[in-house]
Amino acid sequence: MEHGRILIVEDDDALRRDLTAALEEEGYLVSACANGAAAIELAFQQPFDLVVSDVRMAGMSGLDTLEQLQQHQPTVATLVITGYTAEADSIRAVRLGVGDYLKKPFRLHEFLAAVERQLQRHRLRQAREARSRALGQAAVWGLEALAGAAHSRQARRARQAGLELGLHEDAALQAQLAALTDAALASASLDPSTLPSDLRGTLDELRQEPLSDEPVSVAARLARLARGAGEAEPALQSAWERAHEQTPDTGSRRRRQFLLQLGRSHEAAGDAAAALAGFSELTRDPEPSREQVEAWLGLTRLGSGEPRLQAAARAVELAGALNPLLRAATCLEAGLRLPLGPQATEWFSAAAREARALAQPGLWARATLALAGAGALADRGELERALTRLASGEEVAEAAWWMASCLLRLEGEPLAERLLARLAREQPAALVRLMSSGRLAPAARLTLCRALSGSSHPVALDCLRGLQGDADAGVRELASRALTEGSSEPGLPVLRIRCLGGLEVERGDEPLPDKSFRSLKQRFLLARLACAERPIPTERLIDELWPDDAEGGRASLNVSVSHLRKILRPSRAARELDYVVRVGAGLQLNPELPLWHDYTELWSAPPLADDPSAETVQAWKRAVQLYRGPYLELCYLDWAVAQRDRTELLVMNLLRKLITLVPPAESIEYASRLLELDSCCQEGHLAMMRATTALGQPEAAIRQFESCRRILGRELGMEPSIALMEAHQRALLSV
Repeated sequence: MEHGRILIVEDDDALRRDLTAALEEEGYLVSACANGAAAIELAFQQPFDLVVSDVRMAGMSGLDTLEQLQQHQPTVATLVITGYTAEADSIRAVRLGVGDYLKKPFRLHEFLAAVERQLQRHRLRQAREARSRALGQAAVWGLEALAGAAHSRQARRARQAGLELGLHEDAALQAQLAALTDAALASASLDPSTLPSDLRGTLDELRQEPLSDEPVSVAARLARLARGAGEAEPALQSAWERAHEQTPDTGSRRRRQFLLQLGRSHEAAGDAAAALAGFSELTRDPEPSREQVEAWLGLTRLGSGEPRLQAAARAVELAGALNPLLRAATCLEAGLRLPLGPQATEWFSAAAREARALAQPGLWARATLALAGAGALADRGELERALTRLASGEEVAEAAWWMASCLLRLEGEPLAERLLARLAREQPAALVRLMSSGRLAPAARLTLCRALSGSSHPVALDCLRGLQGDADAGVRELASRALTEGSSEPGLPVLRIRCLGGLEVERGDEPLPDKSFRSLKQRFLLARLACAERPIPTERLIDELWPDDAEGGRASLNVSVSHLRKILRPSRAARELDYVVRVGAGLQLNPELPLWHDYTELWSAPPLADDPSAETVQAWKRAVQLYRGPYLELCYLDWAVAQRDRTELLVMNLLRKLITLVPPAESIEYASRLLELDSCCQEGHLAMMRATTALGQPEAAIRQFESCRRILGRELGMEPSIALMEAHQRALLSV
């Protein structure tokens, strides 16, 4: 009987034969090879449940092999065997999520026990995912039935929101799905006995299970949306009431993240009323949080007049109560959302001052430019240093929406014109909007025309054609010369994909809204391809994205690829371009086309080191800033869960290093983020206590200790460490 499919990668011929024979005797199906390249080829040909690999091998190391294998089989279990215990290898093994580490020499029974442990974990995970898919199907059925029974706008919005949740087996899903589906059955006047037997069994099982401690209510979320748009449908309101009775809303972090993401999605789609409703509800949360700060900033973006100023002030106040680094970033964002004036200038100045104190050069440079654009920076040397820093980083592309107007006000500054030229190449729409405003003097139009002259982007070329009819002769002449001398082939826009904290896609400076994709699976397919360094076999993509329907999955894959090519293809490209290409029997994103991917950028951070350089520390900070939330949070397919777990572990390790390397005021930000990911992390609690005590806030340190004690007792049944108790005593003595 076959108990599992195992791949052995071992360059010692005798040991490889012995391990293979021992595993085959136990009933396992075993493939074996002597090097990493051969292992990767085997992984392309067939899936494995477990990979057993040596670390030190000729050519590609075992850990390099595992890293590449995980790109193609993210859920495969791993077991490392080695005769060495180098610290760097151990750290990297943890980073890769290696399941177990067996040191040579080992006894055969130890090896077989380790193999069985890893396979057992693999089986349990597969069982959980299968159950998760069944629950998700039940949830989608209930939502569709509910929306079909009630044809109002609120019900349709509720259904779409539910589908976007990526419903999965979750701490609170039991009661919510039962309540929601019961409401759908009642609304549609359906007899439960007419349901498919597997769905009936799932619902019966849900009703029998005890409630979880984590009260995140799917039905409550949907009803809240409906209530925000008007009177809720009776069936939806009934689902809300039943679920709320069983699982009261406590404002958990998952709920806050959901509301924030939903508000941002509505804002991006142009639905200001729905976005305001989502942000407003989040601001009423009793627990201060980073998400609440973002919600107040959302109200600032969407508001006007006095309410906008009040929302901005509240965001700054709340951020200051959480940590200094968040306050500095919020001061800049809040000031940028207000008309130029004393309040905006005050916040720009505070952001620049605090960013410098916190050793955040990118944030300092942006705040300094904003201050200069407001006409409130007298030090030319400061401006030159800020512009030089901006020219070497990503800040220009990310902040084009406001940076263009600031740079334009710095008339006669060569570095500012160079940055405008970069914006014209990467984000020309920001310059074109300024040019189209009708409020620019001839000198400013001439500056923008010079910047656009270096761009071959279609948007820039269209603008230059329009400027051939400008009222100013100099602008007309420069625009005509640029069109004559410029490249005949339009430049290619950068495809920007963000998978951390919600999937967002931009083609150049043009966002691709969710409705551009016909299904969630198409978005997941794009994300999956973006992570891969090599082509992914189509059979594996079908197995990963459509695991329960191989035949239908093939058709779905073909349709999805065709649609992705259509929506990603740059408009007015001089030649046929496909962002998704076939290579042999696999698919990948076209490596010849410009791509920026936050997941890839995060994983390009320098590896952990005990004595990092200043540049390495800044790179770690940048990586942590990229992490806005879990990788592809709405997707609960095996490969996405594996990528999510690996990425979260990497970010936690980076945060652990940063809290030991930065000043106390900055340490609070990184420690709080670490505790958001792992509330039981004693290193995070200790860093918060030490930082607040050093900043003269011993009461906050004492509260942190009490919170840590409660969490550790509830979650792990243990007391805080000696280091935490010592920090507690120091805080008590400082009161």
